This record gives sequence, structure tokens and C-alpha cells, in this order.
Amino acid sequence: MRDLLFTLILVVAPVCNAMSQRSETPDTVKIIKNAEKILVSRNDDTTLIEVEADNDYGTERFSYEVTVEDSRADDDDLPIEFEIPFGIGKEKAKRHRHSRLKTTVFGLGHIYLGQRFNYSDKGNVKNSIEGGFRDLIGVRWSRGEHTPSFSIGIGMGFQKYLAQDGFAYTRIGSNLVLLPVEEGYSVKSTHMHVINYQIPLILTFPMGCDVEFSLGGIGCFNTYAYAHTEISNGSTKINTTYKRLQQRLFTAELMCSLGVCDILGVYASWSPMTLFQSPYGPQLKSWSIGATINF
Repeated sequence: MRDLLFTLILVVAPVCNAMSQRSETPDTVKIIKNAEKILVSRNDDTTLIEVEADNDYGTERFSYEVTVEDSRADDDDLPIEFEIPFGIGKEKAKRHRHSRLKTTVFGLGHIYLGQRFNYSDKGNVKNSIEGGFRDLIGVRWSRGEHTPSFSIGIGMGFQKYLAQDGFAYTRIGSNLVLLPVEEGYSVKSTHMHVINYQIPLILTFPMGCDVEFSLGGIGCFNTYAYAHTEISNGSTKINTTYKRLQQRLFTAELMCSLGVCDILGVYASWSPMTLFQSPYGPQLKSWSIGATINF
């Protein structure tokens, strides 16, 4: 009988030890004397111990059943993660989140051409056109393909401001103004050119299906500006170019764009700063829309 009792302890103890390692729930060990028969069975995570023992009242049967649940959660039970960038799955997002930051140098990217709409105190200035390279050279940081990225670059662009019909650019002292032409003269051409260097700071977010959304600011250094006027009275032509204008040397713009397949896109920008300080030129502000071609 002692051999049976010793055998029961040897069987129950390892089972209890294994279950205690998998679950923090404490187990109860029952000591049974005069055990005649011991049966241990297991079905998946459920363990059943059945014992028959003799006592003064006959044969008694004891059973002990325990189910051990794994404390480690399945991947499907984990909370859904907020996915940035848009359009990639949870597993890809995990890989990108733990990947190293990559640096990419690029050049001659984001050719743009658009229409600039003037507002505020635009005087007799028409809506104008603009164009250039948003990035002659730039640096982009990201954690991999299809992840958000940040870029900074150096670009170059131009803006061409046309005059209303019957008006021409002229300069009075240091101030650039628009005046109606004299009777008998007609305007052949009159416009103002502004050439600038740009520092774009852009955040780009992939949205899936090869679509990207970009948002950022652009610092414009207006290094050169001139106005040109050509008038004629039939037999006489007068060409005048006005240089060394008093334009602001620095203006800032807000820009957003939507690109497809990293090739074509559309953009919109807004410049809350006037191009000239009073009274050196028209006190206009502007916003623009246009198209981009990316490389």
C-alpha cells in the first residue's frame, strides 16, 4: 500500500508542477490513502486524474480535473494598431516601425506649373503663372517603402505677373506702379518677373494604391525681380525694363499636393505675405493651383 501511495505522489507532483508553470492559479494536492487504482488522462489542455481507494465503508472514487490556459495572447487577440502610413497591413507596419531610418538623396524632382490667383490689394495686376523645380536637390528620411517621409530640398522657380489691359508697369522713384497708357499708345507687352530659390520642408504620407499626400511649408528667397513694358503708337515702339525692384527678399508659402504613382500630381499653395512692402509695389497676396511631374 505504501508503494501505491508513493506512486500516486510521483504521478501527481510532476503534473501539478507543470500546471503551476503554465498558470498562476494555485493547484490543490489531495493526499489519498489506500489507493488501489490511479488513472491519469489528458485531452488538449485538460488533465484528469481518477483514483480508486479502499476505506472502512468500501471503495471510493476520487477525480481531479484541471484546465490550463496559456497566458500568452494570440496575435488575433491583440488590439488593432492605428496604422501609419495608410494602406499597409499590421505586420508590415510592425516591420517598418522597427526598421532603421533611411536617408535618400534625390535631384531634379517635382517640376511644377500652375496658375497664381491674386487677391487683397492687387490693383491692376492680372492673375499670373508660375513654374519651376521644387527640388533641384533634396534629402529624404523614411523607414522604408510605403512609410511616411520627411524631406528638405533646394528648388528654383519663377512667377510672372501680367498687367490689366490698358495698363503698363512703370517706376516712380523706387516704387513700381501700374499706370494707364497715354492716349494713342497701345500695350504690346507688360509684365513683372520674380525669380526665387526655394527651401521646401515636406511631410509625405502614403495613402495606398500608389497615392501620396504631401503637406509642408516653402521658404522663398526672391533674389531677382524686374518689370518690362513695351508700348507702341504705330510708328514708334518704346521698350523699358525696370530692374533693382524693392521686392521682399523672403516670403513663405503653405503647400499641399496629391501625387499618383510618384509621377503625376496636383498641388495648391497659399502665400499670406505680400510680395512688396508698401509703397514699393502692389500689395497683392496670392494662392495658386497647378500640376506636378515627379521623377
